[in-house]
Amino acid sequence: MKNWLNQHILAIQLVLQRLQTHWLNTLTICMVIGITVTLPGLLFVGLDNLQDASRSIKQDAQISVFLKPALNGNVIQRLINDIQPLPQVKEVRFVPKEDAIKQLGQQFSQKDLLADLPQNPLPDALFITLADTHPATAKPVQAQLQSRAEVDEVVIDSVWIERLNSMLLLGKRIALIFATLLGIAMITVISNTVRMQVLTHEAEIEVSRLIGATHSFIRRPFLYMGSAYGLGGGLVAVALMFAIVWSLKQPVQLLANNYQSDFQLVFHLVNIGGLILLSSAMIGWIAAFIALTQKR
Repeated sequence: MKNWLNQHILAIQLVLQRLQTHWLNTLTICMVIGITVTLPGLLFVGLDNLQDASRSIKQDAQISVFLKPALNGNVIQRLINDIQPLPQVKEVRFVPKEDAIKQLGQQFSQKDLLADLPQNPLPDALFITLADTHPATAKPVQAQLQSRAEVDEVVIDSVWIERLNSMLLLGKRIALIFATLLGIAMITVISNTVRMQVLTHEAEIEVSRLIGATHSFIRRPFLYMGSAYGLGGGLVAVALMFAIVWSLKQPVQLLANNYQSDFQLVFHLVNIGGLILLSSAMIGWIAAFIALTQKR
């Protein structure tokens, strides 16, 4: 175990020495990788912020339940007691038709406009706020309400919810496709760089083989070098993304204030930044592995 650990430490020291010797070339490659990773990374940051903002919007969505006429208070209370314990339901608010007609009358400039009506045309209604208004959550509640004899009509504003979820899903798919294409470009860049390193140290590799070095021992420094290129590019990408988000934070906040919103542009360093660093290092390792496989 100690011998295996020493071999890995030796390989890492050799990689660091080579990167330091050719520091300008290393910096150039890391900058190219970093800019490449920044583009899809900014898409994920934008989608992450939109998803956070959509959670607060979803809390205001309601299911409107219009009850049949001539229901007594006990029947209505029993319906409320059956709906309130559902895990999807956050709040149930009952609005009698008398209160509804008063609220409607307050919206007109002529207060006596509804006084000539022979009777109140509005029904008693329940307004149900859901804990999660995702369509998969709202539809079971809607189906249960429609099966009740006390309910005349159920209206759920699910069109905009489905559109919002569809837009977020589409954005994630586009960002994923974009990241995949740029990941292939990263693999090409790192693979060619590692292949050039192999050719540069070909004589050293032949000497190592003559003295009995194993294949894994020879290729281990190049695998670490590919991971180092990817990790360095990831660090550059995280720094660029942090700087871009920081520069856009104040203008976005001013725009949100004009629309009476408390939305703030944030960059989750641990979640998104950690994912970028891990993905970049893995892509670098894969690129180096491909280059060594082709070389062999």
